[in-house]
Amino acid sequence: MENRNKKIAFAGCKDTSLECMTALIEEGYKIDLLVTIDEKTAEKNKVAGYMNLQSFADKNDIEVYICNSYSLISDEDKKALNEKTIDLLLVIGWQRLIPEWLLQRLSIGSFGMHGSPRPLPYGRGRSPMNWSLIQGKDKFITNLFKYNPGVDDGDILATEIFDINIFDTAQTCHYKNTLSMIKILKVNMDRILENKFTLKPQLDIPATFFPKRTEKDGVIFWDKDTTEIYNLIRGVTYPFPGAFTFAGDEKIRIWKAHPFDTRLFNPDIRPGTILNVFHNGNFIVKTGSDSLLIKEYEVYDKNMVKKDAVLNLK
Repeated sequence: MENRNKKIAFAGCKDTSLECMTALIEEGYKIDLLVTIDEKTAEKNKVAGYMNLQSFADKNDIEVYICNSYSLISDEDKKALNEKTIDLLLVIGWQRLIPEWLLQRLSIGSFGMHGSPRPLPYGRGRSPMNWSLIQGKDKFITNLFKYNPGVDDGDILATEIFDINIFDTAQTCHYKNTLSMIKILKVNMDRILENKFTLKPQLDIPATFFPKRTEKDGVIFWDKDTTEIYNLIRGVTYPFPGAFTFAGDEKIRIWKAHPFDTRLFNPDIRPGTILNVFHNGNFIVKTGSDSLLIKEYEVYDKNMVKKDAVLNLK
């Protein structure tokens, strides 16, 4: 097909980049160029879920360009990418804007994904899936949009909606989002390559932005409601840095928990108190409303996890 002779590039450095490239290759599309970063740049920019995609690209005969800067602002990046022939740039698993000089030289344009628990322009910005879990939302809208130089402000080509249920975590929502992105790409790739697509503007309402989350935002305040603490833990678990608390000076990173009981324990017990430790290491903590069972965690000295110890903020 003539439209499949178009030069397709990907900008990405995560497993979502890998999954979406794999799905398109299986559908018969040729990916010509992967724009990515190395481990050092990923560590410097604290890229959660970074993946080195070099071996995948080699296996699938994809040229790789490793950027000097994650934001593509270096002279070396501009010179190198200006020498490439690119019709379509797909931006998936890439947490930076695409500079205007690159957007202007694409014959079709650049498309990327951004999701939010409500239609755009609500929820532009960083970490929308984490925020959706933390805020207890019940759905997530994945959007394929055409890039402008601004932050998530492009017109929308397609959307896919999935449930966020009470058992979902950052990882399960990540899986759902990946499947949504693949579905959107499969349905729309031909019309994009033929440059025969219809774009829909975002709603004409004031934009809202989710702020960037960092590792320190995972601190647990035990005087909060159990549901609020549970939503934080599931919202920042793998592949993110996780929620955390302290037993004395000992940091405890918590990966998995769930609400436990509202009746068994004295409501006057201080929030943060460890109510019981089971032989398998699981333990129960008093919250501001009732209690929470901690099922998966990391701590250097497990002797610090003991009944009646009080967890704190340090």
